[in-house]
Amino acid sequence: MKTKDIVLIASFSAMWTVLQIYLGPIVGRFSIGPLSFHGSVNRIVGWLLMTVLAEQAVGFGKITLMAVITALGTRSIRGNILEGIIVGVGYAFGGLIFDALINLKFQRGRGFYILVSIVSGLAASIPYIASKIYFLGFPGFMMASPAYIFSIAKGVSFSILGSSLGSGVNASLRYLKKAYR
Repeated sequence: MKTKDIVLIASFSAMWTVLQIYLGPIVGRFSIGPLSFHGSVNRIVGWLLMTVLAEQAVGFGKITLMAVITALGTRSIRGNILEGIIVGVGYAFGGLIFDALINLKFQRGRGFYILVSIVSGLAASIPYIASKIYFLGFPGFMMASPAYIFSIAKGVSFSILGSSLGSGVNASLRYLKKAYR
């Protein structure tokens, strides 16, 4: 791993953690009708930074490391520690899936990043949904499933928004790189 990669991982992990800790509780209080913005900072900022890191640091493991560091940093401050751990495992798993998919040898473009963000956004929800099935039982989970389906769709939408913003940042960085050569 190069020094540049370590610096980017550390900087992006710190940025994601700080924004989640300080902006997450503020933004999470807002809602528009049934749409709550709880978790939006984590998804938007996280997937934005994963998308930027994917272009700036090549190779498997860097995005996963950033997601794990951030999960450890943000989940430990949750009021409900068990839920924090479960959600943290989800974000780490989402980062792992993003990392694995992004390192496949495909042409990277906005469409590819959106596909990767959909799959990794869904993967990030798996531990939380599995815990709900365990704690509520399958019949209880099925009764509450419309709320969980809406929550998953919201999380994936915020992940897509983050990756789309990250693609815009990457385009700006490519332009700046060409301009200052």
